[in-house]
Amino acid sequence: MIVEILNAHYRSAGLLKYSESDDEIQFQLPAPISDPQAAVFRSRATVLNELAVSHRLSLLVGRGKYGLPEDVAFAIKSVESVEHSIDVVDEYDVSLRFEVITKRRDAITALQSTLVTKYGADARTTTTSFNVLPPSLANFVRRARQFLDFSDVKISRDKSYLSTVADNHFRYYPSEDDRLSDGRRVDHVPALTLIDIALCVNGMTHEREVYSNISAEFLNYTDPRLPFDIVENKDHSAMEFVQNGQVVAIVYNRECPG
Repeated sequence: MIVEILNAHYRSAGLLKYSESDDEIQFQLPAPISDPQAAVFRSRATVLNELAVSHRLSLLVGRGKYGLPEDVAFAIKSVESVEHSIDVVDEYDVSLRFEVITKRRDAITALQSTLVTKYGADARTTTTSFNVLPPSLANFVRRARQFLDFSDVKISRDKSYLSTVADNHFRYYPSEDDRLSDGRRVDHVPALTLIDIALCVNGMTHEREVYSNISAEFLNYTDPRLPFDIVENKDHSAMEFVQNGQVVAIVYNRECPG
C-alpha cells in the first residue's frame, strides 16, 4: 500500500526501509516528500506541507487498514503539529501510528493518527483526530444544510477576498477554490484551507509568517457559500473563524506564549 501511495502521489525514488506492526508503519526514503496539495496553498509555510502529507497518508492508509470504503467521510476534528530538534539523520524517516478513539456498534466513529517525520536535525510530530462519518450521517448533515447537490454546484464567486471589519477583525468571502480538496469539490471549506487562510492573514497583519508550530480545532463545518469572520485575539496566539454567529474553527499559534 505504501509503495502504491508513494508512486501515485509523491513520485518516490523508492523505499530504503519498511516495517509494520498492528498500529504503526515505519519507512525510510532518501529525501523528504512534497505533497501536491501544498502547491495550491497561498502561504509558503513549511508546516502546511507536513499537514498535507499527514492528511493524505492518514486517509489512504487508514481506509486500507480499517477497511473503510470511499463513501465514508473523514472530518478533521483537531490537529497539532510541533517541530523538534534531533541528532542529525541522513534519510527521511517516517512513522505513522493509528488509534481508534471511539466505536459504535463495532463501527469506527473517531480515529487518531500520529505522523512523525525526521530529516537532518529536525523532526515534526503531527497528531490529527478525525470524526468518521458513514454516508447516511454525512448526507443527513448535507440535507440539513440544503447542500446535497454540493458536487454539482459551483460557487458563483470566482475569487475570494478579504475585507477589514475592525482591528484584528476581518471578513472573508470564499470562492470555488476554497472548497476544493485535491481538485474535487467538497461541501465545506477544508481544515487545511482554513489553516492556510489563518497563515496568510497572520502574514498580512504582522509582515511575517510564524505558526511553524500550530494546533487547531474544528468545531463545525464552514460553509463555502457564506462569508465568515476571522478574529485574532489580543496576544496574537489564536484566530477564531466565526460563521452565522458561531465559532466554527480556531487556529492557535504555538510560538506565542498565550
